[in-house]
Amino acid sequence: MVFRKILAKIFNLFGKIMQRNSNFLFRRILSTPVITTDPASKVKLYCALNKENCRAYILSAKSFLRFYPDVAVIVQSDGSLDDTCVQEIKDSIKGSIVYSKEDMMKNISEKADSQLLGLIPGAEKYEEATSVKIMYLKFLNVIFRFNGEKVVIIDSDLIFIRPPEEIIQWIKEPYSHDFYGEGSNERAEKYYKMGFQFTSLDVANFSSGTIGVGGTVSQEELVEIFQRIQKHGPAVFYAWELEQALWAIVMSRRDNPLNLDELREVYIGSGWRPYHELREKAILAHFAGAFRFKNFRYLRLARDVMDEMCDTH
Repeated sequence: MVFRKILAKIFNLFGKIMQRNSNFLFRRILSTPVITTDPASKVKLYCALNKENCRAYILSAKSFLRFYPDVAVIVQSDGSLDDTCVQEIKDSIKGSIVYSKEDMMKNISEKADSQLLGLIPGAEKYEEATSVKIMYLKFLNVIFRFNGEKVVIIDSDLIFIRPPEEIIQWIKEPYSHDFYGEGSNERAEKYYKMGFQFTSLDVANFSSGTIGVGGTVSQEELVEIFQRIQKHGPAVFYAWELEQALWAIVMSRRDNPLNLDELREVYIGSGWRPYHELREKAILAHFAGAFRFKNFRYLRLARDVMDEMCDTH
């Protein structure tokens, strides 16, 4: 038992060191061929990003764009991206658009009505609580900047290994449904008890690491959602997976949301899976959380994909 605790501490320290050096580890992505995108496209490829994961994001985005570049690439800074990061993104992905934290806050404050703003943690909580920060970056900002448009939201810790044909088809065709991947939510029971009805999907089996959203979300709907949370469980505003639950609530009220992981044995492969299984079966791999650099699977797949980028140029 003692040995396991020591081993866990060593592994956690290793993961933190690797994460702090992420931009160094993924530096080779800057020498792969430039990809040109279409900033005028009606479909957005969106990612909320911090400085620490800048080059990992460039890898994630380019791994997708090599299969389909005809999208508008949108990067939302969490407030930490510096001029070097912004330039690296724009040099690597031609046509990409990077918004600052100030752009986001201004956009939300101008478009959200006072009743809605009074129901959510204010901007002063943005730096204090990670869950609040992610809610602004990956939920509110998407709705208030792109409401009514089709948006593919990706995390920075993804690698697309082979063509995501179903996602590309969704981009090309008129909007008819949303899509998501399998996941979990430790606080699923709390959302059930609040009275949210998950009819077409389950908040307990939902990940927002790769989702496609379209249609509109009205301020009335947002007010109803946040009023329910304030009345029955406001503590979840400061709990992990808040933004993920909010998207699950919105999507569950729509017809036929598509679970990508039901399409094949491994569509979105967790980083817990062995390297060879990801390489041979997965459409994309998601390296979230503490296991991100476990057994170097992330770096090995990154090497493979960057090799392919250079070989096919």
